[in-house]
Amino acid sequence: MSKIINIAWVYPDILNLHGDRGNMMAIAKIAEALGLECNINKLSYGEDIDFENTDLIFMGAGQIRDMQHVVRDMRRYADGFKSYVEAGGYVLAIGSTGCALGKTLSLESGETIEGIGILDITARELNRTKMPYVTKEVYGDDIWWSYKDMDIIGCQIQRVDYTLGNVEPLGKVVYGYGNNLQGEEGARYKNLLLTNTVGPLLASNPWFGADVMAELMVAKGEKLSVDLDKLEYLGYAKESIELKKKFIKDKFKLPGIIHNL
Repeated sequence: MSKIINIAWVYPDILNLHGDRGNMMAIAKIAEALGLECNINKLSYGEDIDFENTDLIFMGAGQIRDMQHVVRDMRRYADGFKSYVEAGGYVLAIGSTGCALGKTLSLESGETIEGIGILDITARELNRTKMPYVTKEVYGDDIWWSYKDMDIIGCQIQRVDYTLGNVEPLGKVVYGYGNNLQGEEGARYKNLLLTNTVGPLLASNPWFGADVMAELMVAKGEKLSVDLDKLEYLGYAKESIELKKKFIKDKFKLPGIIHNL
């Protein structure tokens, strides 16, 4: 059985708003700590994904104005992408990329952008002026959510509301906004995982990355013991998340933000 994980990092030059290079640096370190070899293949606009030889597709967050260009390119290999997901292939997508993977993105201008429809979700551009930390177009604050038995904390810088169809939320919001202030964070369909968390996600929460890798290796037919003791920055990550928890708990309880502390 192979202990190699092949990662396709898709559109690293477009979907790169919130430190997603840091996510790839973190995943390489996490893989090393778990005794895995991690091959990261950058794929830019116009390049194809080798689905047969890819274990994980990673897509960072991009600007809303770029989603139509991303979707236009993804339509070239949309059937292959859908087959990959239906067969149990792993995808980790961040933030606004859900607009490309979902059904539709409704813009404030009235325009609708069709996604490739792998995820049964719809997105609507924000137009809220009375919510805390929300301008007309952008929401930004901390986000804390639960996943299995893990606490995940990062930032959320949101331009859209997500509404889930026939898919499960990835996690439950402890503090923050999530998909649309209804207590759900992200989405999961089979092994396609979408989260609103930036920061970057995996550098701040290496246990989440390790859990995904463990799942992935089981899918490849090999068990993986999740022991991060060899991860050189694990102590800093643990200390950091405890400080973030304290900071969030001490915040003034703003109306309109979920507090399940």
